[in-house]
Amino acid sequence: MDAHYIRYIIIVVVVLIIVVNVVRISAKSRSHHYVCPNCGEHFQVSFGKSFFTSHSFGGKSNVTCPKCHKTNMLEAIEGEK
Repeated sequence: MDAHYIRYIIIVVVVLIIVVNVVRISAKSRSHHYVCPNCGEHFQVSFGKSFFTSHSFGGKSNVTCPKCHKTNMLEAIEGEK
């Protein structure tokens, strides 16, 4: 197999991985919310914040409560707030 084909295949795979993750994060940011353990506030995060926040392998995201401004690793709860 020619080196150009291998490069092309790698580029296509990387682009597909990026697209799948963007779609997944976009859907999750619209259909899930978080509950702050400090103040009890239920809140959703925007796609941009959800995309650029750190995530753990356990499904938790590092998010900041809009009410008390505390940052915690929280698990997303399915359903809108």
